[in-house]
Amino acid sequence: MFAADLTGRINGASFHWRLPPDIVHAGELFSAFAKALWLPRDFQSGWEGLFACLCDFGWMTDRKIVLVHERLPKLSDVELKAYLATLRDAVRWWDDDDPHQLEVVFPESERERVNRLLGVTPRP
Repeated sequence: MFAADLTGRINGASFHWRLPPDIVHAGELFSAFAKALWLPRDFQSGWEGLFACLCDFGWMTDRKIVLVHERLPKLSDVELKAYLATLRDAVRWWDDDDPHQLEVVFPESERERVNRLLGVTPRP
């Protein structure tokens, strides 16, 4: 999801987390996720480990988990593509009938870059 204005995204009805804007390395990203989302102690840092945790929020009491990006992390394009693909795949993994939902929000200004990195063709 893309939003032009991210100021109204936190409403108290769900668990919302704003990704720190100053992340420059994948290790920092994994640590930030582990701390903010209370990932299990056996969380394996890496894209597969992050994906596994984003597909199992059994320890979270909130039904909806919203990850808000005010801007994209300053990762290399290779790491950023892996991160975005991990988020995309995790969002797609959840069904409407599951006990949790995952939503990822980016600013509208990042739409073109996200779509390019994920190989999404813009609609006419």
